[in-house]
Amino acid sequence: MRVHLMTTVILLFNLVIGTATGLSFQQMWVSSFDAKLKADKTASSETLAVLKVGDALTVQSEEGRWYRVTTTDRKKGWIYRGKVSSEPPRAAGENGDGDSVGKLLTGLTGTRIGSGEVDTSRSMRMLSVEDKKKKASGPEQEYEAALESVLSRRIPYARVDQFLQNGKIGEYAP
Repeated sequence: MRVHLMTTVILLFNLVIGTATGLSFQQMWVSSFDAKLKADKTASSETLAVLKVGDALTVQSEEGRWYRVTTTDRKKGWIYRGKVSSEPPRAAGENGDGDSVGKLLTGLTGTRIGSGEVDTSRSMRMLSVEDKKKKASGPEQEYEAALESVLSRRIPYARVDQFLQNGKIGEYAP
């Protein structure tokens, strides 16, 4: 509730100031876990702050793939457009689903993936949970264990960032 109240106050402030000055500000929210407020519109510039998912931002301008923004604590800088959303992410549990991965995915703006649709590996192989329980022995069990091992692996954000930087993708694109 506190976040929604703060967001409402910020939106009203922007509306009043924007109307009085003739400027148009856009409200955005951080949608990426590793979003950085930069001193300039390049990924290599100084990081002014590391922002949290759901942080409200006011966009002053847009240049190419970057937004000039102000945070709620009045820090100004640049953020890559792929790190923000025009809608606030949903709070955990807001969709009433008990699956944390489902909550994570449905919290991201622009996606309507529910937790029942998250595990595409099983749905592509047309195996339900009941089918898995029936197949408790033989080579299928070995294949299932190998698949579960692969699905359980996670890539650290630092490695993803390094991949983007090396490939000059996203905010690292020239």
